[in-house]
Amino acid sequence: MAIEIKIPIPDQTTEEVRIVTWCKAIGDAVQKGDVLLEIETDKAVMEVESAGAGILLQQLVAVDDMVPVGEVIGFIGAEGTEIETQPAVSAKAPEEKPAQETSEGYKIKKTTITPLARKIAEKTGLNLDTIEGTGAHGKILRKDLQAASTGTSLHEGRLFASPNAKRLAKELAVDIYSIQGTGPNGRVIGEDVIEYAKNKPTMDYTPAQGQPQPGTQVELTKMRRAIGINLQNSFRDTPHFNVTMSIDMTRAMKFRAGINKGKEKSEKVSVNDLVVKACAFALRKYPAVNSKFMKETIRYEADVNIGVATAVDAGLIVPVVLNTDKLDWKQLAAETKLVVARARGGKLVGLGKGTFTVSNLGMFGVDEFTAIINPPEAAILAVGGLKEEVVAENGMTGVKPMMKVTLCSDHRVVDGALAAQFLRCIKLYLEEEIA
Repeated sequence: MAIEIKIPIPDQTTEEVRIVTWCKAIGDAVQKGDVLLEIETDKAVMEVESAGAGILLQQLVAVDDMVPVGEVIGFIGAEGTEIETQPAVSAKAPEEKPAQETSEGYKIKKTTITPLARKIAEKTGLNLDTIEGTGAHGKILRKDLQAASTGTSLHEGRLFASPNAKRLAKELAVDIYSIQGTGPNGRVIGEDVIEYAKNKPTMDYTPAQGQPQPGTQVELTKMRRAIGINLQNSFRDTPHFNVTMSIDMTRAMKFRAGINKGKEKSEKVSVNDLVVKACAFALRKYPAVNSKFMKETIRYEADVNIGVATAVDAGLIVPVVLNTDKLDWKQLAAETKLVVARARGGKLVGLGKGTFTVSNLGMFGVDEFTAIINPPEAAILAVGGLKEEVVAENGMTGVKPMMKVTLCSDHRVVDGALAAQFLRCIKLYLEEEIA
């Protein structure tokens, strides 16, 4: 009997995907777990693996086709297996349309473009004639469209200035506190204001890289719309329960310094890796947290697959480190860097396979925060930054690197006591048992 190849359902909001490429051709031998094809969702590119072994018998969709999730797109089976279905569609690259000749004898090149890119062009009003396609035969892809669209005072405290200087500063719209006075005892006088206004420094109000231009309005991208719907549904439908705990990172940071000694930057363990490893340990100790709420049932996952929330220009994505609990420090550091890099390059790893998520804003100077759960997962850990704090210990005081973590959990699955025990397990690992 032939095995169906179906488009997986990556999340609750994705309704259709684009076929990026077939990795196997009709007639190729396939083993269970082999990558058959790559598909593109609103968020990223993901791989579709084979559910069985045999020969790739049919491909029912072609590259760039938009296909609903759950759709059967091909079959695997023993050689010669007959399948009662529609003829297979060739997945070869589309042929270039011939150039059209005008009455003047000039040739106009016919533009080829993927369906998804055409939709984007129609919404944004981009002129396709000005865009060079990087796809096969010069085909315009989505990434081609994306590539084409593209103060405080110097002084504080009491002001010493003459009435004339104050008047001139107001008229010339300058900050009098920024002016170095040349009058008696450093008093700001009228001449100082006039001279300063001639060479008035200007503030650079140019938006930071990746920020929108003020006063503009753009259509929601499919990714941003999907993120919004998913988070809105999660916040509305999931009873979030938040528990915060402070962790002394003294031992963990000493361990990190030791394990990173002499290593290249690409091999070094990050603070986030320490947290992810601690979570993997705690998830094994408390599998009730490593679960998913499935409407009528609670599924306790066998694997520990931790998602790492990653910011990209278009929004927030969550690549997944598979079998996190089975990785040593070197493997964990390498795998995390790999999946994050691939995600930022537009290819999401482990989509739909995550069992728990870590969201870390500590590198931005955030002390603590709460996060929205990535459904149907039962919890997400919000990680704040390391901060030197004065703490009491054995009747003495000292300064230690402290970090606050907040477990945001689905109260239908995780109650208060379980959340506290889970956080205490993470705390115990980082403060005493890390190795």
